Amino acid sequence: MKAWKLLFAVPFVVAALAMVPQGQDKPGEDFAVIATLSELHYTTPDGQTKVVGSRELVEIRVLTDHTPGIRLELVYDNGDYSMVDAQSFHLLRNAGSTREVKLIRGHMAQMRFPKLP
Repeated sequence: MKAWKLLFAVPFVVAALAMVPQGQDKPGEDFAVIATLSELHYTTPDGQTKVVGSRELVEIRVLTDHTPGIRLELVYDNGDYSMVDAQSFHLLRNAGSTREVKLIRGHMAQMRFPKLP
C-alpha cells in the first residue's frame, strides 16, 4: 500500500478522536476540579440548612453512592475533618470573601477519612 493513501485516513482518525467524550469519570476514579467559592450551604436530612464559610475549607468531597441523599467530606485549613450526610448542597461564589477550594466527586471506596494526613 502506498504511503500517500495512509495520509487520507489521518484526518478521519483525528476527527474521530476529537468526538470521544473527554473528562468523564469512570467507576473507581475521582473527578476533581478547583472552584472559587465563598460559602457552602447544605441541607441536613432533617431539613436544617447549615452554612460553612469557604475561608476555612480546603477540600470538599461529594460521595455519590451514599443512599439516601449524599455524603460530604469537608477538609479544613487547620487539618480538621467533617463528614456530613445531606439532602442537597449549594456552592455560593459571590457571597463575601472567596477562596479556591478543591471539589472532588467520588465514591465511598475513595473516602478520605481513612487516609487523613
